[in-house]
Amino acid sequence: MSESKKKKISQKELAWYIVAGVIATIALVFIIFGIIGNHYQGKASDNWVQVSEKAWLVNWSNMGYRWWGLVLMAIAAFIAIVTLLVFARSGDRDEERALRRRQRLMLEEEASKEAQPEIVNAEVAPKE
Repeated sequence: MSESKKKKISQKELAWYIVAGVIATIALVFIIFGIIGNHYQGKASDNWVQVSEKAWLVNWSNMGYRWWGLVLMAIAAFIAIVTLLVFARSGDRDEERALRRRQRLMLEEEASKEAQPEIVNAEVAPKE
């Protein structure tokens, strides 16, 4: 088989990569919100990031946007790594299975060539 043959990605694998990507994007947005909230110039009452952080994150988790961003980034990385490991193993299995099949077919072809009788030119004399 040629090296330039493209490998197909399964729909399950693509779905897991999309899930990891969405979680990583949300994590980046949380981290950026945390940075903006900490460096906002102006009155504390005008800082919409700090107000929203205190309204819905700190009340139940005692962690702000930055910490939740780091947690979500770790979850996204974990999902991506597990997906890579699982689907790489199945891809290796498929390649090994195809290689064994090719070897088996080659052996069968050689055996069928050896099993064919040789044609010998001989004269047959009638029995007296």
